[in-house]
Amino acid sequence: MRYLFKLLTHIFLLTLILFSLFLLKEREVFDTRGLVHIDPMPKTWELIKEKRYAEANDYLSYFMQFNYVRNNPKAVELLKALKEKRESFEYKRDKIIEGVISGKSDETVGKISAIASDFFVIGDIRDLTIQGNNYFNGDKKVDKVVVALSTLGLVATVSTIYTMGATSSAKSAISILKYAKKVNKIPIWLEKAIIKEAKVAKETKSLKNVKGILEPIYSLYERVGLKGTLNILKDTKNLSELKGIVKLSKRFGKNSAELLKIAGAKSAKLINSMPNVKPKNIIYASSYGDKGIVALKAMGEAKFLKRVKILSRVSKTTYKGNFDSLIARLLKIVPTSILLTILFLGLFYYIFKFISILKLNFKKTNLA
Repeated sequence: MRYLFKLLTHIFLLTLILFSLFLLKEREVFDTRGLVHIDPMPKTWELIKEKRYAEANDYLSYFMQFNYVRNNPKAVELLKALKEKRESFEYKRDKIIEGVISGKSDETVGKISAIASDFFVIGDIRDLTIQGNNYFNGDKKVDKVVVALSTLGLVATVSTIYTMGATSSAKSAISILKYAKKVNKIPIWLEKAIIKEAKVAKETKSLKNVKGILEPIYSLYERVGLKGTLNILKDTKNLSELKGIVKLSKRFGKNSAELLKIAGAKSAKLINSMPNVKPKNIIYASSYGDKGIVALKAMGEAKFLKRVKILSRVSKTTYKGNFDSLIARLLKIVPTSILLTILFLGLFYYIFKFISILKLNFKKTNLA
């Protein structure tokens, strides 16, 4: 009986050590304790308080793809109220006037009214005149970016007429950039590139040198719209990153802007490195924030989906005999320090036993 107890003790300790090693290996791939669904309600209310209704609507609508938000009655009611507000006649009227007077707006109708004049030559002449007055009067600083974009706009207008509209996409991209400048959504790297390339375009009377910048911007606009383009553009760090986001937009379309806002612009490269993962699963991973995208990459599509579904189920129900659920629960609640302590004590125990056996054998040998 004594020997049987010892044997069972050894088996139990060995199993505990091996299981601890398994959990540590799982945690090394990705620590699922960091995966928590984003609650969109606080952020949505924050945007509403700032009267940024369009952003609030887009943000909450993105999360409505997921059951945990779609099944929340408060979220449904809030989204309904937002849509009613934005579709009212008074609201649209005010946004159109806002776009005309201030040249910027957070709503589509306001953006259209603000950007329309910039597509025609009158907008470029107007902006050059304003900047010219600033220069001669010296009361305001000349905006070199606006001057550069207006110069490109004039070249584009001539090119569009000359080519029977073939360069209208370039003209549209320039108009988008002018609007982006007005709402402070052009990154520094792009401002420097625009100023540099505008000088060449003015001298050559051609947009050939600036196509590398304008084409990805127009491609992005076609896929995600004006609002999405502006929100994405402001977070880019260089042209290479912009092109990577254009590539991403081919897969995710209108979801691209919110996906990058939630997961972070840096995640574009990571997402593009997973071309075989279904877009809907990447979007689902983003509901956990940037950690969700990292986990998806680290675990692989199948394992990630299995693990997060189990985690979601475990958080709502008690364990009912499912081994995967048990692992998920242990991964979530057992600290790494405890697993390392089990390993250390277990290994210490077996080392101690091994030394004891060696001493015993040594004594027997000496007695013989």
